[in-house]
Amino acid sequence: MAWYNINSSDGIAKEFDQKKRIEKCGFCGQEKLIKTDKKIYFSEFEIEDRPICYGCYIQHSKKAVAR
Repeated sequence: MAWYNINSSDGIAKEFDQKKRIEKCGFCGQEKLIKTDKKIYFSEFEIEDRPICYGCYIQHSKKAVAR
């Protein structure tokens, strides 16, 4: 059994402490559980913060490949 201090800087404990956010995804347009907010750069002066759901986050992420 493990004990997590919610006030510590432990990432695992913070993940379970956060409240679930359900909003309209800025990428697919559906109301889903939100993972985080992403910045979209249209130009040097136009920047938008949009929420992104778990599905879109995984779909738009890139895998790092070591060569």
